[in-house]
Amino acid sequence: MLFVFAPEHEPLPAAARESSPGSPAKIPLAISDVTIVNPQGPQQQHMTVAVSGGAIEWIGAASDRKRPAHKDGLQFDARGKFLIPGLWDMHMHVAGINADPAWSKNVLLPLLVANGITGIRDMGGDLRALQDWRRAIASGALLGPQIVAAGPMLVPAPRPGKAKSTDPSFLEVGTPEEARAAVDQLQKQGADFIKVIQLSREAYFAVAEESKKKGIALVGHIPTGVTASEASAAGQKSVEHIIYSSLALDCSSEDAELHRRLLEAAAKRESSAAVYDEADKTFSPEKAAALWATFSRNGTWVTPTLYSISIVAHSPQQSPDDPLLAYVPLALQKEWRPAGPPSQKELADAAWWQRQYENDRRLTGEMHRAGVRLLAGSDSLDRYVFPGSSLHYELRELVAAGLTPQNALQTATQNPAEFLSRKDTGMIAAGRRADMVLLDADPSQEIANTQKISGVVLAGQFLQRKDLDALLEKSRAAAAAWHTNSPPQSQQ
Repeated sequence: MLFVFAPEHEPLPAAARESSPGSPAKIPLAISDVTIVNPQGPQQQHMTVAVSGGAIEWIGAASDRKRPAHKDGLQFDARGKFLIPGLWDMHMHVAGINADPAWSKNVLLPLLVANGITGIRDMGGDLRALQDWRRAIASGALLGPQIVAAGPMLVPAPRPGKAKSTDPSFLEVGTPEEARAAVDQLQKQGADFIKVIQLSREAYFAVAEESKKKGIALVGHIPTGVTASEASAAGQKSVEHIIYSSLALDCSSEDAELHRRLLEAAAKRESSAAVYDEADKTFSPEKAAALWATFSRNGTWVTPTLYSISIVAHSPQQSPDDPLLAYVPLALQKEWRPAGPPSQKELADAAWWQRQYENDRRLTGEMHRAGVRLLAGSDSLDRYVFPGSSLHYELRELVAAGLTPQNALQTATQNPAEFLSRKDTGMIAAGRRADMVLLDADPSQEIANTQKISGVVLAGQFLQRKDLDALLEKSRAAAAAWHTNSPPQSQQ
C-alpha cells in the first residue's frame, strides 16, 4: 500500500487517530499537490512532501510516482494550499513574568501550536519548568513547540535594605564575581544561553567574558552603561528590543552626551524620556551606518519586537472585550483591562511611545537594508501581547518596516535556525525535522496569510484544522479553570 487518501476535513483513518496530540506521530504522511514556500528561492508548485519518523523523507513533483511506500500512511490533498517551515518566536516568556508555569503549560503551549509556532526561545523564566516541559514534549507525553531557554534573567542585585528576589525568572548579581558565578551556575543547570537585563558595566563585561570562556551565548538588553558597539565587540550574540537597548542613542550625533544623560537619569531614578526624544532628533546616518557595520562584522543579531512596542503606544485604546483575553486567566485579564478612560498623563505617555515605535520601525528598516540579521520575536506575554497571534503581527510589522514578506518569513524560520546553529529546521527539505505550517493563501504575496492556517505538522504529527480548533478550545478551558482559586489538579 502507498497512502490512505484522506480529503480535507474528512475524519482521519483509525491509524491516524491513534496519534493523538501529545503522542509521537505513528503514521507516515504525504502532503500532495502543495506549493512549497521556503525562506529563500522560488516557490515549488505541485509538490508532494512525504514525512516519516518525524522527519521529511522525500520531496518531489506531485506527478512523480517514485514515492516511498508505507503501509497505512495518510495522504492529504493540499491543492491550492501553501506549505511553509514551522515558525519560531525568538522572544517569549512562557514560564515566568506574566506567565505562571502553574497554568501556562496547559494554556500557552497548545495556543502556540494552534498558531503554527513550532519553536520558541524563552527569554526568562523558570528553568526547571521549561526543562520538564521540554523532556515531556520530546517523549511525546506533552504537545508543544521546541524550546530553547535562558532560565532566569541576570538582573542587578537589590538596593541596600531590599530583600532578594525569590522569583525563579530572575537571578540577581552585583559584583563581577557574582556575575561570573551566575554564568557558571546557569550553564551547569542546562541553560541554553545567558540573558542580561540592566547590569552594571563591570558586571556586564564579567558576564560577557565568562560566557565567552564557557562557550555559551550572551543575549539580552544592552545595559545603560554600555554602548551598542561595546556590547557587540564583547560578543553579545543578540540585542533584544531597539528601545530597551537604547540603539537610538548610538545612532545620534550626540551619542556620548546622551549616554551620559541616560546614566545620570538612571542614577537619580528620573525619567529618561527627554533623552530618547533628543536621540531621535539628532539621528546621524553616518553613526547609524557605522553601528550596523559593526553588528554585521561581529555577527550581532537584533530582535526588534516592534509589535509589543506598538501595543504600549496604543494601550489607552485597548479593548476591554478583546476576545483573545479568553486565553489568559481572569486575574491577568483584570490586571490588563483599562481601569477607566485614559488620563491626560496616560495619553501623553502613549504619544511618547508612539514616537519611539515609529523610530524603532525606521531603524529596523535601516538595519535590514544594511544587512544586519533580524529575528522575529513577540515579547509575549506582555500586556495584550498574546502568545501565538502576536508573532504573526510581528511579521506584519517587519513588512511595514521595509522587509518583503519572504524576508519577514526568514526572520521566523531560516534565521532562527542559523542563529541557533540548527541544521534540522528552518526550511522544507529532505532530512529536516517535519515542522511545517499549511496555509490557505500565499504568505509571500501577503504576510497576513500566515494566519490562514489549514494545518500544522509538528515533529511529523499532522494536526488538521479541526485538531487546531480543539487545541484552542483546550487552551481556553485551561485558562477558564484558573478563574477560581482552586484549579483542577491536572493543571498543576
